[in-house]
Amino acid sequence: MDPLIRFSPLVRKGLRFRRRFEDAKKLAGARGFAWYPYDCFSNLFLLQRLCRSAGCDLESLVGDAPMLDIGAADGALSFYFESLGFRVHAVDHAGSNMNGMQGIRAIQRQLGSNVEITDVDIDSQFRLGAQYGLALFLGTLYHLKNPFYALETLAHHARFCFVSTRVARRSPDGAERLDQMPVAYLLGESQCNADSTNYWIFSPPGLTLLLERAGWTIRGVASTGNPDSDPASPDHDERMFALVSSRYLVSR
Repeated sequence: MDPLIRFSPLVRKGLRFRRRFEDAKKLAGARGFAWYPYDCFSNLFLLQRLCRSAGCDLESLVGDAPMLDIGAADGALSFYFESLGFRVHAVDHAGSNMNGMQGIRAIQRQLGSNVEITDVDIDSQFRLGAQYGLALFLGTLYHLKNPFYALETLAHHARFCFVSTRVARRSPDGAERLDQMPVAYLLGESQCNADSTNYWIFSPPGLTLLLERAGWTIRGVASTGNPDSDPASPDHDERMFALVSSRYLVSR
């Protein structure tokens, strides 16, 4: 791990806030629901890496506008960025959120947070009611039936965006290489993690082309996980992260 990333203010403050977030979860209690089980704060390493490679910082990306966290889960990053002084709007959908958004609302009460929380089905013909400096769209794209529409709509509302999703470089049986083609693999209903909300797994060139065609300019990319990735198996999981700017809202 590059020490300039590991010890950057964004990462260091995030790891400290993670303890506060976990304490808030304990104090809030889980009254008949389960918390989101994954560590959202690990994303900060990739976000810092992308900022560094693009020669920018979080403040310049956000500007004077609010931030948008799409697929906020229990709100870990929403509340963290609020703690840094940013205005944050958190969006998720109770119908697909694992605890019906009870978790994010419980943490909001426990922290006394002013994060604006909205229940929006972004897999429908959704609309956003504000303009944003920076959007977080992390780990959500492959859960959407209509990823093109979501990315294109977002490009009209956010100047910059961090996007991450699962990608695949070969077919599930290993017989076909996908990493030289701009393609997507459609998962069976229980093929990946027995989760019926998993749909499209793009190849890296496929995700790049999707972003470009949806109105984004790619400022930087990074990957984590198994580079011999496939769409379905847990031990061949690779995630691709991108920092992008909207061609509708940011001049080249």
